[in-house]
Amino acid sequence: IGHGPYSISRIGPLAYCGLQGCVTILNKIAEFNDLGHPLCENLREGDWAMDYIVHRLSQRPNLSGVAGWLTKVFDAIKKMPRYLIPKYFTQAMMQIYNAAIQHTISLLSSFVQTGDSFIKNLAKVSVQLFSVVNSSKLISRPGVLPGAGPDNAASLAAGLHHFATGYMRNWGRDTFISLRGLLLVPGRFSEAKNVILAFAATVRHGLVPNLLDSGSRPRYNCRDAVWWFLQAIQDYCGMAPEKNEFLKSQVVRLFANDKKDELTTCTLTDLIQEIMQRHSSGIHFREWEAGTAIDDRMQDNGFNVDIDFDLKTGFLSGGNIQNCGTWMDKMGESRTVGNRGIPATPRNGAPVEITGMVKSTTRWLSALHREGIFPYSGVDQISYSDWDQLLQINFEHNYWVPLDPSDDSKYNVEPKLIHRRGIYKDVYGSSQDRLWADYQLRPNFCVAMAVAPELFTPAHVSAALSLMEEVLIGPIGVKTLDPIDWAYDGNYTNQDSDNYKSAGGFNYHNGPEWVWPLGYFLRAVHNFSSSSSSSSSS
Repeated sequence: IGHGPYSISRIGPLAYCGLQGCVTILNKIAEFNDLGHPLCENLREGDWAMDYIVHRLSQRPNLSGVAGWLTKVFDAIKKMPRYLIPKYFTQAMMQIYNAAIQHTISLLSSFVQTGDSFIKNLAKVSVQLFSVVNSSKLISRPGVLPGAGPDNAASLAAGLHHFATGYMRNWGRDTFISLRGLLLVPGRFSEAKNVILAFAATVRHGLVPNLLDSGSRPRYNCRDAVWWFLQAIQDYCGMAPEKNEFLKSQVVRLFANDKKDELTTCTLTDLIQEIMQRHSSGIHFREWEAGTAIDDRMQDNGFNVDIDFDLKTGFLSGGNIQNCGTWMDKMGESRTVGNRGIPATPRNGAPVEITGMVKSTTRWLSALHREGIFPYSGVDQISYSDWDQLLQINFEHNYWVPLDPSDDSKYNVEPKLIHRRGIYKDVYGSSQDRLWADYQLRPNFCVAMAVAPELFTPAHVSAALSLMEEVLIGPIGVKTLDPIDWAYDGNYTNQDSDNYKSAGGFNYHNGPEWVWPLGYFLRAVHNFSSSSSSSSSS
């Protein structure tokens, strides 16, 4: 809100600007009775922390009452002997903090309010990650989003603290992977709507930006964000009170064409149709300002974005070995070992989670058209109903890697490249120099199982989920790569070294455990619980 975090000698800036910044430290101080802690020293030496907190809260009109109450309390504390101030500061902070938490929970959905402490603690993350940050407003151009006021600029941080400010805060895929859990499940529908319409305003080439940058210099170098975006719209229509009326919302378009200063409008319905048509027609472009001005590591061909529609299978394939268009997007950084400018996981071809989300979207649009809600029956090349069936017919044949080698002839597999059986391919149709990547065991098939369970044969699901539970599920989250894979390195550090596989964090998605895919694993288990007895107990 225009203030950086409070800074303390020998600690530096606190992790959070708000109450949580002090409360996290105060809890540790109380646990160990550590009155010699630098924060305690800071409180004894001056009133700076109290003045910072009050001044920061007073910037928001809706928090003026809280700021006023704290001002009176802090004025009384300031008159006390300096050695007592840490104690009474802690009491005041914990009182206001606990009241804030209780009030926050009371504003969220009944699911959160009646949930256990685990659910309530998860819901707090919604508040931690969704806020107004002046260096990274949702959309900087006036008149694009409905409503007014500072909250209109609030956005979801891709992560704390490295992805919380500036142009690195708002990522398309991160926003829409998390929107269901952070905004829809807690019942924050108006905020979710604002975020969706903001990204809708920046759709270009039929894609959602990878990096939003407040709509000023967005980058369209990802293939998956738009499908997470469409999945989020589908979830919104299924969970928000306005249901499918949301599709009638007006979208103010920033980049409907290459004239950056020309605004146009359309409905969300028309925008969805444009996205589907662009993909079915093929997407081919070179990024704006391609070169070191926007990316000093990417090789030249990496700035070319290509997506093609296969009318025989219904799959969307794209990318090349010099770019990384899905969430596994680590670009090599090390000159020492020579991986700089080389994507660790390009996943060019048809990634399994994108195929699953395309299926979910075509199924949804086909149903909406039958109900008279969505006016378009399909794209120029094919109806949504036929596209949906095309995916249904072709998925298992092209993605399943059979347990029994005698079944190989029934599926589209290359036996000499198989080193794990009973899995779903991570990608279908990698380039010739990376065909082995199709057969890597990764957790991405769980996304498809969660959003399009009808694609999968239950007996195959049971084998795949059991293997995933045995091999990939860890104490922190889900391993991003099979430990027996040659590229696996589970220890992440963003430091340079002489190890090609991990130098400069090259192994970011080649082993280290991530938490969010665990949710999709659990949703997959839930979807197939009646037929996946070995995993239903997970």
